[in-house]
Amino acid sequence: MINKSLIISVITLCILIVLGFLRWESLESSADSRYKYDRWTGQKWVEFYPPLAFSLNSMEFPLIHMDEINQNDINKYIEKQALSGELVNKWIERTKLTDGYIGLLLLNILVVIYSFIKTFILRHKKII
Repeated sequence: MINKSLIISVITLCILIVLGFLRWESLESSADSRYKYDRWTGQKWVEFYPPLAFSLNSMEFPLIHMDEINQNDINKYIEKQALSGELVNKWIERTKLTDGYIGLLLLNILVVIYSFIKTFILRHKKII
């Protein structure tokens, strides 16, 4: 008989993996930007790529009180939002949720491994 904690752990792990895949919704994209929606925070984010994509580095930030931004207005927007503190608050909220998710995922993986070892390996050693 399979251990109940192993079954519950595997089901929880599957739910966490599905939640991770469903977190981001891709929105419109252009040559130098990509918009995406974080379902966990309810926040729209924009990711800007350097012109002509000569560099792999991108700049990502939340869109606060707007749906789109022009590349010419980025510096003014970031400066305004950074001074108000809203930009940092959105990053902190996103980071806390991401860290919590990763922690739960790792903890669940450890429980699955422990339950598997306890259920199959240790029981077989007792039989032998």
